[in-house]
Amino acid sequence: MQHAAIVILTLVSLVLSQASLEAGQDAGYTIRRYDLLITPDFSAKRITVRALVDIDNPGHDSVFVFGLNDRYDSMRVSEGHSAATAERANGWVTVTLNNPATNIRLDFRLEGSLGQSNDEKREIVADSSLFLLWSDRFYPIDFHRWANVRTELVVPAGFRAVAPGRLTATRSSGRSVTYVFETSQPAVSFSVLADARWIATERNVNGMHLHTLLHPGSQKYAEQIFRTSAEILGFFSENFLAYPFDQFTFVTTVGVYARRAYPGFVGYEPGYLEKEFTSTGHDAHETSLLWWTYTTHGRGPGSFQWTEGFGDYAELLYDETFGKPIPRVFERFRKEYLALPPEQDLPYADLRGNTPQKFVHGKYPWLMHMIRHVVGDSLFRRGMKLLFTRFQHTTFTMDEFIGALEEGCGQSLQWWKEEWLERKGVPIIATEYEIRKTGEGFRVACMIEQRGNLYHFPVDIGIVSRGGMTLHRVELTGHRQVFSFDMQEEPAKVVLDPKGWVLMQVVPIVP
Repeated sequence: MQHAAIVILTLVSLVLSQASLEAGQDAGYTIRRYDLLITPDFSAKRITVRALVDIDNPGHDSVFVFGLNDRYDSMRVSEGHSAATAERANGWVTVTLNNPATNIRLDFRLEGSLGQSNDEKREIVADSSLFLLWSDRFYPIDFHRWANVRTELVVPAGFRAVAPGRLTATRSSGRSVTYVFETSQPAVSFSVLADARWIATERNVNGMHLHTLLHPGSQKYAEQIFRTSAEILGFFSENFLAYPFDQFTFVTTVGVYARRAYPGFVGYEPGYLEKEFTSTGHDAHETSLLWWTYTTHGRGPGSFQWTEGFGDYAELLYDETFGKPIPRVFERFRKEYLALPPEQDLPYADLRGNTPQKFVHGKYPWLMHMIRHVVGDSLFRRGMKLLFTRFQHTTFTMDEFIGALEEGCGQSLQWWKEEWLERKGVPIIATEYEIRKTGEGFRVACMIEQRGNLYHFPVDIGIVSRGGMTLHRVELTGHRQVFSFDMQEEPAKVVLDPKGWVLMQVVPIVP
């Protein structure tokens, strides 16, 4: 993975305000279903959307808040049994009902020219493609409520399409074709894409039904995508939760910066696909976001960013398991983050879509690495599975995230929360060692000094000799500690944390 990808990795490097994302999330109603009818006019570059939103409303709430694109110049909202009023402001629509029932259906009718995407430098309705991105709020969106969705899309004949769920019907009528997609389980943050140049291919690989929709120049990668994606989907299904969507589709999308994840599919810009699949040869990052964004995600200020940062670790786990190198960009962001003075660090609640990538991708995956280092592989996997099982189709706060991991790992992680999340900066470590000849071999004395804030964590000390490296795990609990080890072979050098488990600054000893 290269730097270009990370810039848009921010699954939602949104132009959306974080405070707004939280609007209405604690209300007592449930969105049961969306029915979307989407009719773009490619000649006029306009779009018409009818959105029926079915809501279970046991508390008889009267106010409902949705994100909605400001560029729609026509909007009507009605409800069959109650008078409805709607007010729009700053990318949001607030619908108020005079006499709300237990079960309601809001009927939105929208029309307008949406112009260019807020997230990508491309037109939403282009000559030969349609790019309806959830963060552009093309439908009345609730960012925190999962619901079943039926999408009916009317496009010119020759177009192919992808949307959440499975393609259940195709109807042709002269110059147009209608695609119908339906989900069998809840989804969140829907995107709908269509393109006149796509070539469709499908395969069953390892019991998984996979699709590609690729531009002609990218079609040569279809078989490689099927092979590698099946392996990656199987790995994440085993370690997190069974694949949570009706199908998996891999598409190319002209005009996006590099690549993105969508609910149930992954998209690459054709040139970036060429670059990625001739270097790393696969996509694990965006595929991991099908779990870390579209199955569950964080709630609260900064949550989209720290969710993705923690989710980065899924890619690192896959790379490690299958003997692939850690993408250099993650190492680079780690170095950039560690070079920061502690006072410039950002608390997790202060992360935003425009936060520099070194904070999100240089810190949070390595904090997950730290937990795994402490609790071990099997307990870490158990914690991950509990997290996804407990919060499937819903969201979690940071405290709920830590609580699920604690329960799954069977031990307290308050040290991790207090010392690594709630503080700014990381441990600052100075170390020196001394090797002495003894009657039976050699003794290595390693002094480790913590400067600034005191942290409590295990660290490996690697002692290198002619026979290789031996690892000794020690617990750091004080500002200055000395650890001694007896060796038969003469040591050549001592290395602190040789496998890079710990996010820390190592500084020289100054007399």
